[in-house]
Amino acid sequence: MTDKARKNKDKIYLYFKDGKITYEQLDEYANRVARAYLSSGLKKGDKVAIMLPNCPECLYHWFGLSKMGGVEVPLNIAYRGDILRHCITHSGAKRLVVHERFIDRVQFIQNELPTLEQVIVYCPESKTTEGIALKFPVRSFETLLGEGPADVSLPDVRPSDPLQIIFTSGTTGPSKGVVLSHNSLYWYAVNQIKFSSMNQETVTYHCLPVFHQNHRFTSTYTLLLDASYAMGERFSASAFWDEIRKYKANHFMFLGAMLHILLSQPLRPDDGDNPAKTALGVPIPFDIAEAFEKRFGVSLYSGTFGLTEAATITRISFEEADRLKAEGRWDQALGMGREQKDLYEVRLVDDDDIEAPEGEIGELICRPTRPHAMMSEYVNNPQATVEAFRNLWFHTGDLARKDKDGYFHFVDRKKDYLRRRGENISSIEVEQVVNSHPAVSASAAVGVKSGVGEDEVKIVVEVKEGQNLTPEGLMAWCEPRMAYFMVPRYVEFMDKLPQTPTGRVEKHKLRAAAVTETTWDREKAGYKIKR
Repeated sequence: MTDKARKNKDKIYLYFKDGKITYEQLDEYANRVARAYLSSGLKKGDKVAIMLPNCPECLYHWFGLSKMGGVEVPLNIAYRGDILRHCITHSGAKRLVVHERFIDRVQFIQNELPTLEQVIVYCPESKTTEGIALKFPVRSFETLLGEGPADVSLPDVRPSDPLQIIFTSGTTGPSKGVVLSHNSLYWYAVNQIKFSSMNQETVTYHCLPVFHQNHRFTSTYTLLLDASYAMGERFSASAFWDEIRKYKANHFMFLGAMLHILLSQPLRPDDGDNPAKTALGVPIPFDIAEAFEKRFGVSLYSGTFGLTEAATITRISFEEADRLKAEGRWDQALGMGREQKDLYEVRLVDDDDIEAPEGEIGELICRPTRPHAMMSEYVNNPQATVEAFRNLWFHTGDLARKDKDGYFHFVDRKKDYLRRRGENISSIEVEQVVNSHPAVSASAAVGVKSGVGEDEVKIVVEVKEGQNLTPEGLMAWCEPRMAYFMVPRYVEFMDKLPQTPTGRVEKHKLRAAAVTETTWDREKAGYKIKR
């Protein structure tokens, strides 16, 4: 980063709201964060959990921790209760950086955070930490920045050193912490640049949550390109194109649901009058892709297929995707791409890891062809690490097929999880909260297809004999104990959940039933969830 700051001294690296941050300023803030942490006793390899909304301070921490060899643990700002406690304690975080708006969530679990030593509060609204009651020492982010002497030397950081721990949405148990090295982010960025049309003139607009891995990818390739990017506070359909114009962004990142929402907005005569030329994201709904491109004058690309553990398993270049679109082969152009052996070997296999014949569905497995190009391990979970890498291949848990031209096509998720508005949701974590209600005997969370191509959460509940429970009562129980996007929209009560002879819930039957006459709909009932 320091080399880039010298080269691009006054060039804008980041736009946020009405502010502009140059490469030189970013480097200086990152250095101050690094020195402050080192002088306060934090060492290379120590973990710092970050719970901040979209703001430049997120990047200051990430790059600052990178410089001093610290490990960032980004936290979803919707987390609360058990899942928040789990991410902080399981990662072993010694520091927590939190926005003042989320202090009540820390207070709720503060007696269950044995590894935490200090809380750093970002308080842009009150400007003071006075009155914040926590059992931990508290300091403000502004105070932290002023505490690092300039003569603190930074430790040697190697490409194989851990850079961050990203928690997946646990699908077979508690969320797992994915340990990623400096090298894994570097190779993602290099690969992204190689297969795209981006260059130093690119301005990327990114309004997805900064705690998602996507922002780290964007900030890394922006740095390598000597380019710029604009961070939106959040996705807003009404403000989206105005922000694109404001920052003169010629490229943007998206999630599939965003395309549905943007296309459903009322037609405007200036829809196509915007600087955006390309957009990258997944999944791309084939049924609306062509209409979206024509209306807004933007070329859509999936570019890659991957997951937190292995970001760029398969690839397709922008140039190749354009050729396929022109030939009417949209499923190949916007799908998963092909194997790229300069970074990964890829196979499709059956349950015994025997390779599936061409055209047959199989689980996608991969292994890197470069060192430290993907996940190092699941933090404090050697059993899950060994299981994922069985037979020396990483098992993604995703089902796909490969056509005669070598293009992979996504089929389904082998793991049992839901996806709502870009958020992966563990059905098990939803069920754990619901099952902790004293009136609940058992429950099953399933996905119900929504109008934007993803899932709404439905919970099917068995109530204990002699107990009473209303949908509103269940909502009141869930709200303080889970992220807002995890709170079920649909509730159904059953005398007995359908089960297999071995006692497993037959979720396929619940999915097939979807919304019935006896299903309570939170939105139709007018029940509002506090975010």
